[in-house]
Amino acid sequence: MTDLKHLDAAINTYVKPIDYTLAVKMIKKGDEIPDNAKKPLEDLKAPVALCQAIALARKEGLTILLDKQSQSCPIALAGLGFVKPDEFLTGEHVLAPVNQSVAARKKRSEEMPRFEYGIYDGILLAPLSAAEFEPDIILLYGSSAQVMRMIQAAVFEDGGSLSSTSAGSGGCMLPIAGAMLDGECKYVIPGNGERRLGLVSDAEMAFSMPKEHFDKVVEGLKLTHDGKQNYPISAAGYLKSEYKLPPTYYKLRQALLDS
Repeated sequence: MTDLKHLDAAINTYVKPIDYTLAVKMIKKGDEIPDNAKKPLEDLKAPVALCQAIALARKEGLTILLDKQSQSCPIALAGLGFVKPDEFLTGEHVLAPVNQSVAARKKRSEEMPRFEYGIYDGILLAPLSAAEFEPDIILLYGSSAQVMRMIQAAVFEDGGSLSSTSAGSGGCMLPIAGAMLDGECKYVIPGNGERRLGLVSDAEMAFSMPKEHFDKVVEGLKLTHDGKQNYPISAAGYLKSEYKLPPTYYKLRQALLDS
């Protein structure tokens, strides 16, 4: 099993998120469920949306299990593959924005990352430091600067860049279904639901990584830190008319001017 405490310690050291970083696992029939997992219908006496479950895990430190019956959000029901998505994909059911055309809503629904129906029976969420299961995804929320640090770590080994998409809604599907299906890290602009129900602040973004990237990103955090990409970031000196850049920057500048 992955050393989750080591992963959590590295993220806390180099990124310093305010809330718990989360371990997320998609559950299949017969998978073992931790004894401390809260089941909304039994323990909270009401179904909850996926974004609420994420908030309960990252802010309250709870382990949450959501299945079809305890999941109140129809978008997440379809996206997690707990129900057949046909009605969702028609675009005929009014979702925010309520004045959007059926055709536009249909296209938005079709482009949202989602799992095929019937593969998974539930989703399990817990603080990374306390998770008693091997996660498929590590998910964290933070400022754009903190998410930037995760992106820097993710691309350090190979170079290149990360790409992401957003429709301003269904934001909980990109870091979970999108990351798992593509096998790539994702940075995310949360949607309305996460902000209204999931306690995501105006200034927060999200970042997720699938398990095949855990070790690479954690190593990337240390190496980028050693390479002077640090957090928190001090702006001291940048308001001067000429900030003294590192010598290698001046060397590149001169080479560009000379060429």
